Amino acid sequence: MLAPVISILPFAFAFLVIFGALSDLSTFRIPNWVSYGLVLLFCIHAFLLWLTEPYMPTMSFRVPASAYNFAIGFAVLVVSIIFWRRGYIGGGDAKYLAATSLWMGPVGVVQFMVILSALALIMALILKISASWGFLVHAGGLPAFVKRLYAKFEDNQLPYGFPIGVAALIMIPEIFKL
Repeated sequence: MLAPVISILPFAFAFLVIFGALSDLSTFRIPNWVSYGLVLLFCIHAFLLWLTEPYMPTMSFRVPASAYNFAIGFAVLVVSIIFWRRGYIGGGDAKYLAATSLWMGPVGVVQFMVILSALALIMALILKISASWGFLVHAGGLPAFVKRLYAKFEDNQLPYGFPIGVAALIMIPEIFKL
């Protein structure tokens, strides 16, 4: 009965992640509703998974699996806020990273962070190498958001939401056990 509802969750997750990544790439802003939507969607996901588990009363206390996810999401939020306060990342990136990390779980968060770090490094290297070709960057044929991307890069700003989103999309099979 819950299978059709649970099967929609990966698509909703992917939509929110893609929207946040593309929004940050094009405007250097991630709308708050994207991060809040990811958190709300995770709460729905955790509740639906809890409903599908058979209930066996026992005398021992068992911590629900989603509690670990919330702890990880909170820890990532705290570290992200520290990075935001120091000016390393934007506030939208901090919220977006915490909201996507919430989905990863104790095992997947390390893999997610490694993929994210590699993608952010690749993006920075591509921008650094291609920025040395300034005559191509300032040519009239490039879209406005690409010119803005290079201008922000010269000010040491990167749209970290893009590699966060791509890393989250790579993790979808792990998250949803596809």
